[in-house]
Amino acid sequence: MSQTEDKKREEAAAWFVNLRDPATADWEGFMAWLEADPAHNDLYEAVAFADGDYGDLVEDAARPQPSNDNPHIERRRIGRFAGWAAAAAATVAAVSYPLLTTAPATYAVETGIGQRQTVSLDDGTRIELNGDTRITLRQGDNRYASLDRGEAAFTVVHDERNPFTVHVGDDQLQDVGTVFNVVRDGAMVETAVASGAVLYNPDGEAVRVDAGRVLRVAAGDGSVTLGQVAPIEVAAWRQNKLIYKNAKLGKVAADLSRNLGTHFRISPDIAARPFSGVIILGGDQATLFPRIAAMLDVTITHEADGWRLSSRTRDSR
Repeated sequence: MSQTEDKKREEAAAWFVNLRDPATADWEGFMAWLEADPAHNDLYEAVAFADGDYGDLVEDAARPQPSNDNPHIERRRIGRFAGWAAAAAATVAAVSYPLLTTAPATYAVETGIGQRQTVSLDDGTRIELNGDTRITLRQGDNRYASLDRGEAAFTVVHDERNPFTVHVGDDQLQDVGTVFNVVRDGAMVETAVASGAVLYNPDGEAVRVDAGRVLRVAAGDGSVTLGQVAPIEVAAWRQNKLIYKNAKLGKVAADLSRNLGTHFRISPDIAARPFSGVIILGGDQATLFPRIAAMLDVTITHEADGWRLSSRTRDSR
């Protein structure tokens, strides 16, 4: 094999490693490399095909090879092959990412509790993740997102011919020129619309949720209810505000956990108690927690792995 062929093979391996990390993948550069030489595609496919068993590749590269006219060149070829195979194998161990298939490649974006992150798609659509949230996106597809858990606010650039769709389990939320917030937890999926509209399960129930409305889907029986919400309240967490109107304290505790970076549990006897008001986040625990406790009329006590909200009346006995 010539030095030029060696170089092309090494480039193919390098691109294969680069594209396995969606956060740093240079797709435009990769496409330019493919178009530069028809042989590049074959080399890249060979690297991708070999992905199934890198250990064998490295072992094969290390075995004695058939002799040729120049053993020094042959040893150099073996060393280079082992080098790119080992590098790609290390990447496989560190990053979980699908092989090339006919289905679009997906990748996940995830936050821990108390963390936030914004994802900007190429078409201008913006997804803001609250704490303890995971979304799945498709590489090269600006019209798809899956909310696996947690809470995210979507500011969507509308395309009537190719609408943006959020998948939440078996359900779909399709934008109609929209800013909306979605919460997914164990008990319910809640979608609140600040502007535009969302279509819930367009191929099924086709429930339209306009601005100022909130749709709730119970996790147990899948029952759907519609309610009112002030647009200013939608995704208020982005301004460090939690706004409630007759919300259950159990929901408030879950929201505090997502936003403050520590677990809050609720005593069962007050989990269904309603609360209306605005909680302003910010400041240290010494000032914030007493303020929250007073607003909610609860006692906040420290536990081994978080905090508990419990009844003041019961604790004062």
